[in-house]
Amino acid sequence: APRLPAFKEPTTQGSGDLTGLDLDGRAEGLLFESDDADGVDLEDAVFTECIFRSVALQGAPMARVTFGDCRIEEVNAPVLEAPESGWWNTAVVGGRIGSAELYGATFRSVLFERAKLGYLNLRRAKIKDVMFRDVHIEELDAGTANLERVSFVDCTIDTLVLNGAKLKDVDLRGARLRTLSGISSLKGATVTYEQLMDLAPILAGELGLKIE
Repeated sequence: APRLPAFKEPTTQGSGDLTGLDLDGRAEGLLFESDDADGVDLEDAVFTECIFRSVALQGAPMARVTFGDCRIEEVNAPVLEAPESGWWNTAVVGGRIGSAELYGATFRSVLFERAKLGYLNLRRAKIKDVMFRDVHIEELDAGTANLERVSFVDCTIDTLVLNGAKLKDVDLRGARLRTLSGISSLKGATVTYEQLMDLAPILAGELGLKIE
């Protein structure tokens, strides 16, 4: 199972305003609530022990942004652009994201809970000790990513892409899978017997087997 912290809500020291805050590259112990980050440059910013609540992150460049010991609640964005970002000891709760561009990101001890994600791009990401709980993902693209101690609980994944991924202790038993690409990369994953039967036609096609 993923090794996760207790995810206690950070104790903030005051409110922040993304549109008017001079981050100077970092923010610590602040509450950002009902904020609109459209056009705010958050590239390379570092947030520690912050709370983001009902913040609109559409239109904010977030390449290489870092979230450490943060809580992100009910964040909405048609497109979230945060490639090569860093996520540590952070909980993402609720919210809806149309396309999450998180390729090349690093995740360590992260919880995603009660969220709806359209396209989750985790290509080339390094993902360790991460749990998805009660999350609906239309397409999860983890091609060429490294996943270790990742679990899914009461989740739905319409399309799972694993081409070239490396898996270790990945628990897919709590995920309802509809389509899978890259079945040869499933080594290191745990599935149920029922899931295995559902994957049998894809496995047969991958191996070139004829079923008569």
